[in-house]
Amino acid sequence: MLSEASKKRYSAFWQNDATDRFLVYLSAPDGSKSPAPDFSGLTEDEVNWKVRMDFEFRVLREKERILHTNYYCDGFPTIFTDFGPGSLAACIGGSFQVAKDTVWFDRNPIIKNWDSYPEIKIYRNSEMWQATDTYTKMLCEAGKGIFYTSIADIGGTLDIAASLRGTSELLLDMYDNPKQVKELVKKIQPVWKEAFFHLKSITDGYQDGVTSWMPIWCEKAYFPLQCDFSAMLSADMFEEFVLPDLIYQTEYLDHSIYHLDGPGELQHVDHLLSIPRLNAIQWIPGAGNADVADECWFELYQKIQAGGKGLVLFVNRPELLENLLKHISPKGVYIYVTDTDDYTARQLKELVEKTKI
Repeated sequence: MLSEASKKRYSAFWQNDATDRFLVYLSAPDGSKSPAPDFSGLTEDEVNWKVRMDFEFRVLREKERILHTNYYCDGFPTIFTDFGPGSLAACIGGSFQVAKDTVWFDRNPIIKNWDSYPEIKIYRNSEMWQATDTYTKMLCEAGKGIFYTSIADIGGTLDIAASLRGTSELLLDMYDNPKQVKELVKKIQPVWKEAFFHLKSITDGYQDGVTSWMPIWCEKAYFPLQCDFSAMLSADMFEEFVLPDLIYQTEYLDHSIYHLDGPGELQHVDHLLSIPRLNAIQWIPGAGNADVADECWFELYQKIQAGGKGLVLFVNRPELLENLLKHISPKGVYIYVTDTDDYTARQLKELVEKTKI
């Protein structure tokens, strides 16, 4: 599924290095038509539930997608075990609500007050934990020798706390009840670790490496860390409430990436660069902003690379890729080109293979 040359490139990426060229994930539909699912007679809510919670349907649909996809450069077949970002919240006492394009975990917070709230642990009979465990196993069984199965997006620790408490309430608590917020995070930390390594133990039995919602291959344990909640925090509050948690996670994961999501988080870059074991930063500009390959972000990339961290970039405008490659070092860089057609993917493959170090 993944060539030895590509595995060497991925291994070099995790060491903030490069082998012979840029590490680039390219894939595109092969142009043939796969059978469209028949949703006739179903309401919108029933369709939403089917595409999320009907595991046999999901496995068949994903296998069909893999069969009709071409992979180039360092692309490889992988399936994201998707139950929505931050799904761990619904495994440790929280609830979830399936919507058209996502799953909500913050619609019914369970921490109404700090004096008494449910025990923070994995509720193994909960619907979301059973779903995550079952679907991961089903994908692994179906994917042997065909595709890699990802670790589910269990989320960032403070984002999970926001789902359990409520975003507005947690923001106020950082001023009124900071001790309780920190205690909640400490209770979530071991549960997060337990969930991650449980899911990894399943995928380890079927494949030679780990992937996540970021289609990046790693021989050892890695995960994209994040705190979308931090877009509402000052740099000082990030240092107090978020940074210690990130440091804790990087110390037991073999490798890690921070998902820097939107301009509201840019003020936290210096703190991220200070984390010794953090390997790379993924920059997401956010809706309405210039693509990651636009020149306006080059100064940010230079700062991140000068700070000793790698870069993860999801490029939406492939016509900007060539210029991007001219302005950043290939060392510690992973580029994923999103939603392109097969003709464009083959052109980009030629471009990438010319960028020898």
